[in-house]
Parts: sequence; C-alpha cells; structure tokens
Amino acid sequence: MVRGGSLLGRSVAALAAGWAAACGLVYWRTFRRLPRSHRDSRRLTPADFELAYEELEVRTADRLRLLTWLLPGTRHAVVVVSGGDRGHISDVLGIGAALRRAGFSVVAYGWRGTPGSDAAPHTLGANERRDLIAVLDAVWERLGPLPIGLLGYSMGGAVSISVGAGDPRVRAVCADSAFADPVKLLEERIRQQFRLPAPVLADPVMALMARRSGARLADFRPVTAVARLAPRPLLLIHGDSDASVPVEHGHRLYAAAGDPKDLWVLPGVGHVGGYFADRAAYVERVIDFFDRSLG
Repeated sequence: MVRGGSLLGRSVAALAAGWAAACGLVYWRTFRRLPRSHRDSRRLTPADFELAYEELEVRTADRLRLLTWLLPGTRHAVVVVSGGDRGHISDVLGIGAALRRAGFSVVAYGWRGTPGSDAAPHTLGANERRDLIAVLDAVWERLGPLPIGLLGYSMGGAVSISVGAGDPRVRAVCADSAFADPVKLLEERIRQQFRLPAPVLADPVMALMARRSGARLADFRPVTAVARLAPRPLLLIHGDSDASVPVEHGHRLYAAAGDPKDLWVLPGVGHVGGYFADRAAYVERVIDFFDRSLG
C-alpha cells in the first residue's frame, strides 16, 4: 500500500513538473524578452536607402521611449508602418522606401522592448497598442491634421486594426498576416505543438503574462474591433501557406469587417511573405490602396 502511494506520488510530481515545464516553454516562446545583444543592435537606417529622415520624440502613456523615424514625403498624407512581434524597426524599410518614393510621408517605429526603444515586456499586442497610439499622437503634433493610413505586419496588423478602429484620425488600414484573436492563436499553437487541451497551458501562461506586464491578452481582440473601421477602407493580405498565423484568421477578420473591405489571399505564400514573393505586385497593390484611400 505504501509502495503504491509512493508510486502515485511520484507520478503526480512528474506530471506537475512536466506541466510546469510546458507552461514555461510556451511563455518563453511567446513573451520572452529579446537578448540584450539584439536589443542594442541598430542594423539598417533610412540613410542606407538614401532617404532623408528625422527621429521623432515618442513616449507612450506608460512613459516608454520608442525609436521612431519620419521619412518626409511630398503628399498631404502619411502612412505609419508597424512591424511584427519583437521585430526590428528596420524590418519595414523596404515597403517604407516604396511608399516614400510614391510621395507619402512614412513613419516607422520600434515596439517597446526592441532595439532602440526602452526595455519592456512583450505582450503580443495587448500593451503594444499604447505604442501605436503614442506614435499617432507624435505624428499629429509634428505634421498636423492630415490623412493617416496604417500598414501593419502580423502583430502590427492586429494592433493597427484595433487602434485604427477607435481613432478617427486613421483613414485606412492595410493589415498583412494579422491575427484575429491572440488568445485563439495561442491556443491553436498549444494544440498543434503539445496535443493537449489548450486551456491547460494557455490559462496559466496568460495569467503569468498579466502578472508580469499588467496586460490582459483577452482584452485585445481585433476581430471584435474591426467592424468599427467602416466606412473607412480595409485591405487584408494573407498567405494561404502561413504556418504562424493561419489564413483562417484573415477570413475571420474579413467576415467581421464592414464595407469597404478587401481580402487578398496569396497562394503558396507563408507568414508576411507577400512582399518577397512578388515585390512589384505587392508594392503596386499597397500603394494603389493608399492612393485611393488617402486621396
């Protein structure tokens, strides 16, 4: 009897240790901070594209400084470009340079906790919404009241939808590979990787994230915000081979959005891969969208 109880106790302890390890792995993959060597790197700047630029002073509502570049254009319109989760500000310079050549002023910025910006926990968009709001405030102060378009990639697309839906200064949103709901995305990844009921790991991971960052992931749901963009135009771009954010997220956002809206599904293209799959066609489509939307 004692031996059976001891075996049961060891089994329970092993299961508990495995559960804790799995929770830690999910948290590390989803919310880990960038290594200091990555945070301190600066890589490319607009000068490498022979583009004139200036740095904007941007501080969020929770007093974090964000590295932000303004590329002044010749048209009375600006496009604010948001990169992916934990990405580098220079990741969006390719499309930013194309928009600048088309005459738009372009603003690129780094999320909290990324190189050049103040250190902070990553929250898959929940707190990063404050970053985009702060950038819009800085753009409005620097350039005055002019039409603003938002272009976002992955998490940046989800944040652009959510923030744009509640900000009348935003005239149009283009989101590439955006997720519809970060909680659903986290649960999908858990089911795929661990073959377990998602709440077993997702709930404690989200609770830990909330304790460390003050952000509730469940409060950030682009799919419930997207309808409030109408009647402002929305362009959704998604690859049908996206393994990080399945194309079903794009279809869910499109179904929930009001008119005018468009969904461009790219065959055989992976996560945020449209720009690289056919650069000329991609740039033409995005520029045409902002031409029509921002006048």
